[in-house]
Amino acid sequence: MLAIILATGTAPVFADASPSDFSLQVTPSPLVTTVKPGTKTQLELKIRNGGSGTEQLKIEPRSFTLSSNSNAVRLLDTTPPDIARWISFSAPSFTIQPGQWENEEITLNIPKDAGFSYAFALVISRQNTPKASEGSRVINGSVAVFTLINIDRPGTTSSLKVNGFSVSKHMYEYLPATFSVRFRNTGNTITQPYGNIFIQRGSHTQAPLASLTVNTTHGYILPGTERTITATWNDGFPAYQTTQNTDGTTQQKLVWNWASLSKLRIGHYTAHLVAVYSSGGHDVPIESSVSFWVIPWKILLGVLTATLLLLFAIFMIARSAARPIWRYVRNKRKAPPQPTAEKS
Repeated sequence: MLAIILATGTAPVFADASPSDFSLQVTPSPLVTTVKPGTKTQLELKIRNGGSGTEQLKIEPRSFTLSSNSNAVRLLDTTPPDIARWISFSAPSFTIQPGQWENEEITLNIPKDAGFSYAFALVISRQNTPKASEGSRVINGSVAVFTLINIDRPGTTSSLKVNGFSVSKHMYEYLPATFSVRFRNTGNTITQPYGNIFIQRGSHTQAPLASLTVNTTHGYILPGTERTITATWNDGFPAYQTTQNTDGTTQQKLVWNWASLSKLRIGHYTAHLVAVYSSGGHDVPIESSVSFWVIPWKILLGVLTATLLLLFAIFMIARSAARPIWRYVRNKRKAPPQPTAEKS
């Protein structure tokens, strides 16, 4: 994930070319470590050429900036000045054949006066921009591996706060319900939150109906930055699902999976957040709650209408059945009294 929260996985390729022209696999990504000041540390990147041709590559540290809403990262062409003094590579330039793996050793010679944390990108790109042939375009691919370094020194503070826990609507007709957790790193080290959102009926139910994972991408949050993580509860009947059209567009479609009839959601629910981050070797919990309603009014209206129609039908049947009885009683009351025989 190219944002303040940097997710683990294969490094992204920044190129406008097809994978057959330029394709690199880099692991690990991001590159995360904790080191002590005044020490030398070696890290290793494994780089694989998944393209069809031989690649002449180079690796360089690069700065990056974040957008104001912390949702986008922009790589710069400059090298972080503090990083340039104490980072080196076993092969700043190298050649790699198709299908071949290259092990790049990165040496961090941390000074004694190093700060608390550093975040930069290691950009792997072609040494030379290939020349475009007639009728084709120039391909200049690159891979960015975000590198996060915590310095274990006195004064290190790990602190994370929840600046907001909300649900996208206070009343839903059908699921899914989307929750947003706004984390802010108020410490001076890089943190990684994790935890769960527990869905309960009301606010006092002991057993949760569902448990949603917080920060499924295992991302990190940089000091002094804020980031919103979302989670979705879609385990209901019926529920909206995102479907893809033949033209590539998507739409929300209400799916009636009758096997999930027991998961019809009606009433008041509470989402309880229990997040955790590591501070000084122990986990620190953060909790918050938000409430919402699920009112499937079309279903309820249909049930109410069907119930009224059933009651009306029962009333009419009962009325029709009672009509002969009432006619007999009425005629009995109107009949003249029969004369009684006199005693002799």
